[in-house]
Amino acid sequence: MVLTVLCPLDRVGTALAPSVDIVIVHGLNGDAFESWTHPVTKAFWPQDFLPDDIPEARVLTFGYNADAAFGNTTADIVDYAKDLLGSLIDKREEENETRRQIIFIAHSLGGIIVKQALFLARIEPQYSPICESTIGIVFFGTPHRGSNKATYGKILGNVASTVMHKPTSKLLSALQSNSDVLARLTSDFRHQLPNYQVVTFYETKPLGLFKTEIVEKQSAVLEVAGEDQIPVDANHRDMCKFSARQHGDYEKLFKRIRRIIKAKGDMDQNGGHSRNKHYLVPHNVSAVFTGRDDVFKELLQHCISSQTFTIQRRFVLYGLGGSGKTQVSLKFAQDYRESFWGIFWIDCSTIQTIKQGFSKISQICQVEDDIQVIRNWLSNITEQWLLIFDNVDDPSINISNYLPVGSRGTILITTRNPECRIHQTVGSYEFAGMGTEDAIDLLLKSIGTYDLSFTTSRDKARIITKTLGNLALAIVQAGAAIRQNLCPIEGYYEMYQRRRRELLSRAPTQASSDYEYTVYTTWEVSINMIERMSSEVASHALDLLQLFSFLHFDGISEEIFRKAWVNKTSQSCSDWSASNQVQWIYNNTSTTWDPYYLRESIILLSSFSLIKFNGLTNNLSIHPLVHTWARDRLSEVEQGRWVLKTAVLLADSISWEQSISGYDFRRSLVPHVTTCLQAMTLEMLFTSGIGEEERCNIGSRFARVLTESGQWQDAMQLEEKVYEGRKRTLGEEHPKTLLSMGNLARRYSDLGRGQDAMQLEEKVYEAMKRTLGEEYPKTLISMGNLASSYSDLGRGQEAVQLKEKVYEARKRTLGEEHPKTLLSMGNLARSYSDLGRGQDAMQLEEKVYETRKRTLGEEHPKTLLSMGNLARSYSDLERGQDAMQLEEKVYEAMKRTLGEEHPDTLVSIGNLASSYSKLGRGQEAMQLAEKVYEARKRTLGEEHPDTLLSMGNLASIYSDLGRGQEAVQLKEKVYEARKRTLGEEHPKTLVSMGNLASSYSDLGRGQEAVQLAEKVYEARKRILGEEHPDTLLSMGNLASSYSNLGREQEAVQLAEKVYEARKRTLGEEHPKTLSILEFYNIALQKLYKET
Repeated sequence: MVLTVLCPLDRVGTALAPSVDIVIVHGLNGDAFESWTHPVTKAFWPQDFLPDDIPEARVLTFGYNADAAFGNTTADIVDYAKDLLGSLIDKREEENETRRQIIFIAHSLGGIIVKQALFLARIEPQYSPICESTIGIVFFGTPHRGSNKATYGKILGNVASTVMHKPTSKLLSALQSNSDVLARLTSDFRHQLPNYQVVTFYETKPLGLFKTEIVEKQSAVLEVAGEDQIPVDANHRDMCKFSARQHGDYEKLFKRIRRIIKAKGDMDQNGGHSRNKHYLVPHNVSAVFTGRDDVFKELLQHCISSQTFTIQRRFVLYGLGGSGKTQVSLKFAQDYRESFWGIFWIDCSTIQTIKQGFSKISQICQVEDDIQVIRNWLSNITEQWLLIFDNVDDPSINISNYLPVGSRGTILITTRNPECRIHQTVGSYEFAGMGTEDAIDLLLKSIGTYDLSFTTSRDKARIITKTLGNLALAIVQAGAAIRQNLCPIEGYYEMYQRRRRELLSRAPTQASSDYEYTVYTTWEVSINMIERMSSEVASHALDLLQLFSFLHFDGISEEIFRKAWVNKTSQSCSDWSASNQVQWIYNNTSTTWDPYYLRESIILLSSFSLIKFNGLTNNLSIHPLVHTWARDRLSEVEQGRWVLKTAVLLADSISWEQSISGYDFRRSLVPHVTTCLQAMTLEMLFTSGIGEEERCNIGSRFARVLTESGQWQDAMQLEEKVYEGRKRTLGEEHPKTLLSMGNLARRYSDLGRGQDAMQLEEKVYEAMKRTLGEEYPKTLISMGNLASSYSDLGRGQEAVQLKEKVYEARKRTLGEEHPKTLLSMGNLARSYSDLGRGQDAMQLEEKVYETRKRTLGEEHPKTLLSMGNLARSYSDLERGQDAMQLEEKVYEAMKRTLGEEHPDTLVSIGNLASSYSKLGRGQEAMQLAEKVYEARKRTLGEEHPDTLLSMGNLASIYSDLGRGQEAVQLKEKVYEARKRTLGEEHPKTLVSMGNLASSYSDLGRGQEAVQLAEKVYEARKRILGEEHPDTLLSMGNLASSYSNLGREQEAVQLAEKVYEARKRTLGEEHPKTLSILEFYNIALQKLYKET
């Protein structure tokens, strides 16, 4: 690495001492001399032309191994940049050299070395003379970022591919992997650019095999104020090589350099100030200020543009307290100070601070100390001024009373109140969380980490910034805590979980800025303002904030409040419920819901950016940290009171409409119910004493919502508490206790605890039979539920006997065509089918369907349900064509009446897909199955039981189509998800394990198939018993796996056991008995051939 002086003083031939150093830096595959030499004329313009055109310049060229600099980590780029800086310091040791001005000229990736060098010179004291002396930079085709057509990494790779004959894969890989860090270098460096004059030359011709420019204009220009952008009629390699002194592009280059030198000289003659006279700004910008390129781009475009403005330029920065609005304003004022004759700052926290701000303007500008006089004065002076109104947060202060009138000047407003956007004339920008990478950079800088590219540090930081919602002030506070050794970076998350309130309220003694508030105190300022209003709306707003803190922070809908009001106005309300309601929400006396008071309160909270309201959807959200703060600011007693009020509100909103809108609403409640339950222990919800039944009702409703979303374990825990509470307060055989016992039994069944479910169902049935009578409607319901439990446990004959009793009793007491009689008829048909009595099942299903069609209509949901059941019976009897025709009718009717993505419609699509698959129409089946899977994944989530079911169905169709690898991938996902969410031995996990074994077998992975099949068989034998239908099924599958591996003796032994058991339990002619007999005979023949 060498810095060579090209034109020393004796070459210039004059007594003129150099006043400027021009330093040229080449790019990839370049050379300190050849990169700048014309290939034909051999003109080396830095030495042959430049000394004559700029005689006051000393010209130096920096040579280095660019391939090595960019071929490893970004640490190498830092090393080469430091070498450039060190070499410059060495060349500028004499007293008359140390303060000599510097202009850099860089080609291609050499510009990255220059940016890195100047960035280091700003933050490292030993290199600061270089930073202070640099007055301009000329870039030739330096890629600063990606473009619309290519990512930054791709552009860097293109540069390497064109300037080098065969770039190494190591170099290309390094450029790609380092591209994010290099892009952040551009972002950080942008904040220095106002200190320099920037000239950008960009190519306009393609090079080599590429059809477009290697570095397009969008990537080459920095888009900063005052940047001189010049197109060059050349390709990327030749754009900095000039054949003669008269070359047009060379002339543009040296004249731009002259202007940079002259502009600096003019500024020095004016006392070092090019324009700014008054700089009335109260704080320094934070030493760790990071990112915000997007807002600076807008501010530059709208407030610093060279075009003539015919209106006063007003730009509004609005958003949550602590998100960085004031810091951006400080940075903008600091970086673009020279663009304004005067910059004035007014703190608008109160009327008093506004008056004080105007008084300071009067003092510094010698204007009468009167707000109106100062406003008029600003309206009439011709100089460019910037007036910053900071903290325009109090909704009671009308800021328009303080804005100068007319079209002159620029005004920047920072506020928490989105309504202040009304004052903008050129634009506004909403502050929320920072970008992920900028947030990580800010944390690492706040900690004092030098190397921002170190992957391990960034991964640790990412956890923290995500936890803090990428909020700037919170990140700075976290960095201070880590820097001061309160905890290591890897220990912050754990400490945050235990000490969140203390950490977010903690002010470091040596802060990186003089901002007076911590994260939590900055939002308390807003609360104090609301409390001082002493109005009904303010009181309601504070109530809402407490409620919101116990809901999920996103997707809070007005519909929750509307449905709670609607449901409670039609019911009586106990004293306990009334005492735990937010009364003003329920006190609407009109016959229809009136959201006026609710919306007024929401608007007030929104005016402080404590919440974000979407008027189109009537949904609102809260920044995660505001959400936790709103809860943390409450005492333990207050938290207990408000979480209970939130639970009452949510429970009141729950009803059981079966429409798609009702289903969607309950699904939207899931995160809110979960958040509310996480904030209270089950013991808190189910406290014994006054209001215990009302608490049980809350738990029961929450359990139903969780059940519908597939969260069976959580639902079961709630149902257990409900049952215990009602047994304690109402007694063992009270109807509500028996109802909750039945609900709990169903949750046990969902979780594969069939024996527990059956025992509870037997208790419910016996209690109802004893207290209500054998044929009482509720007794018959419990009998039907018990029959289902028997079916699940493989006790099919007992299930049929109970279902026949239910059917006969209803037929006798209610009539043949009563809806409940038809329901029990359908249930009995299903049990007949399970026992191989397909013909009997079909006859019952046909009766149900015909009756419902006649009494309810062709497209009634219950008619469509019975049509689908009849189709299943046809399918069981090998009448596939008839089954398919019915399934098509059901699907079309449901799609038309319920909508494409209603749960029942999706079930019908899945059934139709199954019919298509059985009839060999695999492609059509696959398209439908994919449709169901995608819809459920989008609406229910990746791991909802229904989504996993449709994923398994799709996998089976892939198998049928010969797409075995894809089938295995899906089945593995289903198995892993069920194992994780339901447990290793849940019935559905065992089903998915068996399905995966089948696919392994199809792909020739026989040993793995056998291992899984053995696990399934052993688990079912232990849990369900030797002769349960599912155990016999898994035994048959294991026999098949043994046979595939040539283990015929074992296959025959198992098949014989299955056959004997099925013959005994199902009968000689049952299809399943015949199926295993066929397999047994084939396996036996194979065994005879072997022996």
